Amino acid sequence: MSDTLFAIARSGMDVERLRMEVIAQNLANAGSARGAGVEGYQPVRLVSGPNAASGFEQALGDAARGYTVHAPGALAGARSYGVQATAAPPRIVHEPANPLADADGNVAYPGVDHAGEMALMVQTQRVYEANVVMYNSARSMFMRAMDIGGNTP
Repeated sequence: MSDTLFAIARSGMDVERLRMEVIAQNLANAGSARGAGVEGYQPVRLVSGPNAASGFEQALGDAARGYTVHAPGALAGARSYGVQATAAPPRIVHEPANPLADADGNVAYPGVDHAGEMALMVQTQRVYEANVVMYNSARSMFMRAMDIGGNTP
């Protein structure tokens, strides 16, 4: 059981690390201009969810019937399913001196919402920290149980 706790916490930390990398990629490419008729950078989001051993419909049905999940391996932490491009429209800036400007003097930049990315970054950091706390708590309980078990005659 302790291995399961450690695996769940580790999987959560792995997912949040990937989410932070995606956020950093979006922020790094926010200032990359695209020329006329050229496909530019499109902001992306990490798609993640539970790593359930059984199907989602099974888990949902069990929850609706009031069953609790105690089967070993029924829930195995979190996992990332991949990245998905957002539908954010490009940000148009009037810069006639820019060599990538179109005939009207406008330049298209990726539609990255800086405030939204920063808020998501803070949220991701907090979730990562919560997983670290869970990992450390499980480790402390495991070590305390080992101490108690070792002191019995």
